[in-house]
Amino acid sequence: MGRQKFASTDLARDQNALLPAGCAESFLPIVRVATMCLPPQAGEPARAAAAPLVAVLGPGASSAAVQVQNLLQLFSIPQVSYSATSRELSDRARFSTFFRVVPSDRHQARLLVALLRAHNWTYVHALHTDESYGQSGMAAFREEAARGGVCVAREVALRAAPAPAQVAAALARLAGGPRVAVCWCEGRTARALLAGLARAGAAGPHTLRLVASDGWADRRDVVDGVERAAHRALTLRIRSPYLRDFDAHYLALKPHNNSRNPWFQEFWEQKFNCSLSASPAAGVAGAAGAAGARPCTGSESLAANYTQEPKLALVVRGVYALAHALHAMAREACGGGGRSAGEGGLCAAMLPFNVSRYRQHLARVRFRAPDGGRVAFDDNGDPPPELSDYDVMSFERRGGAWRYERVARWRRGALLLRGGADAAHRRARGVAAACGAPCGAGQWARAGAGRARCCWSCESCAPLAVTVPPPTPGCRLCPPGHRPDADRITCLPSPVEWGGGGRGARAAAAAAGAAGLAAVLTCAVTFWRHRATPVVKSASRELCALLLCAAAVCHAAALAAVARPAAAPCALVRLAAPALGGVYAAVLARTVRVARLVAASERRPAARPRLLSSRAQVCMWLALSAPGAGTAAWSAARWPAAPRLLHPGRARAVLACGGELAAAQLAPLVPALLLLATCVALAVRTRRLPHNFNETRFVGAAAYATCVIWVAFFPLYAVSAARTATLCACVSLSAGACVALSLGPRVWVCVCRPARNTRAHFLTATSIRCHVGRYRPGREAGAGAATRRDAACQTARAARARCAAAGACARVVRTTRADSADVLIVLLQHEHTLPDALPATDSSD
Repeated sequence: MGRQKFASTDLARDQNALLPAGCAESFLPIVRVATMCLPPQAGEPARAAAAPLVAVLGPGASSAAVQVQNLLQLFSIPQVSYSATSRELSDRARFSTFFRVVPSDRHQARLLVALLRAHNWTYVHALHTDESYGQSGMAAFREEAARGGVCVAREVALRAAPAPAQVAAALARLAGGPRVAVCWCEGRTARALLAGLARAGAAGPHTLRLVASDGWADRRDVVDGVERAAHRALTLRIRSPYLRDFDAHYLALKPHNNSRNPWFQEFWEQKFNCSLSASPAAGVAGAAGAAGARPCTGSESLAANYTQEPKLALVVRGVYALAHALHAMAREACGGGGRSAGEGGLCAAMLPFNVSRYRQHLARVRFRAPDGGRVAFDDNGDPPPELSDYDVMSFERRGGAWRYERVARWRRGALLLRGGADAAHRRARGVAAACGAPCGAGQWARAGAGRARCCWSCESCAPLAVTVPPPTPGCRLCPPGHRPDADRITCLPSPVEWGGGGRGARAAAAAAGAAGLAAVLTCAVTFWRHRATPVVKSASRELCALLLCAAAVCHAAALAAVARPAAAPCALVRLAAPALGGVYAAVLARTVRVARLVAASERRPAARPRLLSSRAQVCMWLALSAPGAGTAAWSAARWPAAPRLLHPGRARAVLACGGELAAAQLAPLVPALLLLATCVALAVRTRRLPHNFNETRFVGAAAYATCVIWVAFFPLYAVSAARTATLCACVSLSAGACVALSLGPRVWVCVCRPARNTRAHFLTATSIRCHVGRYRPGREAGAGAATRRDAACQTARAARARCAAAGACARVVRTTRADSADVLIVLLQHEHTLPDALPATDSSD
């Protein structure tokens, strides 16, 4: 018997190490099963003849398992195999009493197809052993390959031990086409094939990259002496853990302490080429021994050249399956742990032994083996699909030594590559296994029909599409905001753009905002330092402060427009339009104030207008700014300003503030532009001013300059790629023009001409300067009345007198000096009729 049979019998009889509590005595019939296979021993003929046969463990080869099962099923005797994987053994109609602890070839075929697909080997040769194992496995592979998109170019069958000439003929037939071959071969066939490849030469036309089934696995006897031909071959191995406890058990065995095993003495003599019959030290009656062999000392070491059988754990699983079934049957028949005395430790209810009942218990076993693996059977006697577990081995040279390395694992129907897809691509580099030429980046393989389904033509994808890998090749458009990578395999996020791309508009907005903020800061500091001087006090300080604050917001919005969109910058940009309305509201409030003063001065008798206090001016500014603020609030509610990621093109990702639509941006400007139009109208109304009347001297100029800016804005806004920056630049320029032309002259007086910053500078001028139109004084009709210009009125004032129209002219009061008088109310266009005698004016007036 071989090593596997020895291991199964010895492990089954090791009650303390392997069997669970209560199973030892129930397992005795299994020992008898193994004993039945022995030839009759001297002195024990009756024992061999009387032992009942209840189950068979093995054999390992699929072809032998089929023959044994054909015999055993006639007597309904169950058979458990630890390595037979042939798919035909899953046919319950033909093999009704067959069980196995290894998955069938169907799972192995799926793994082979998945492994080929992972390496992009879709056009391969096929070889198989011309016996049950190879024929059944190759049939399963062809079915799975057809479903998985793998084509077989040529298929060759070899005998289990082919002659060199047969191998050479097979390699010659596979000389053309792909350089990858699937080998569903037994170990002897695989070794003969490797020997043929070695004879043909590693660089010859017959070089093949082999992908082999578990018949090769990680066996050293297959590759000894032909390592170079097997270099980088991929093989499948049914996962079988290493049993370290068995090493200590096996190496401690000696002929004198292992009398339980009837094969052990023969095994000892054969392994060490000695004779136990001629060895008195052995202490046992040895076998016949080899003629002329040296006597065995009994101290030979089993550790020499010892290698544990790779499938030993599977043998143990099979033994435990038989033991668990027998134990379950004993518990059912004998009622728990109680038994009456019976043959072999069995209770009376189990005798005679019912093999059919035992087979039913065997089909229901489910347990965890000593190696940690689970054992169970489905309706076909196979392990369930979730228990199929394989290792993918690669034969490599590392550090001058040849060895198998695990490169992947198949578990629960999924292929797990060690190192990922990159490692598979490196292994497949330089190995041609495809019918068509490799497609370039951005192309996918359109398969042909029928037998040419693995021969393809390359089709190009759209510019913004990537290729989809098999099994459903094609093209897939990248989602918005993504673009293909260089290899056109995956979609990568596009770089996030912001600012709209209009560099000119953004630069103008940044420059206008920075310059405007500097001007506002300069004006504010100057006004604060000279806040008690006449030039500042006469400018309506509250309205000037509101104007400067609104202008600062406009300039800050211009800088925010060129910053990366975020919550704060986006909110500040939306404040640009209402802030500009605040600027125009301040200018309009000042203009209305002057217009009312002018209107009051033209009425006779003149009266001081009401609601000219600072509080009234601030209230007027609030009333004028309210429509713009309300419109901005409605726009923010309708189009929120929170930053969003937009996709103007499928591959573009633009980060922009919300509400960048034209309606959202221009709607809040309507109230501001209406205020601007009102300022222009009032500037025309109050165009005739004395040349030194600083209160509204530059209101008209500011309004006209702002109109020019807005006339130029709309065409630029329509064609600009950065509309927000263009809008904010225009707003900043408009606010800057208002500040410069309204408050700039006063700053210039405070800084450069401090001598003019006196009350005397505000005396009524002797001439009238009009910034719009031409001065044409009116005349009043009257008998004997002399009409004169305001110079005559000044002469009357010099004499400390009142003219006839004193109520409409000015009120003169005495100063600290006796020879001068100051004018408190400045007059505009007027005429005077002077009487012959002017009454004296008292200082109390």
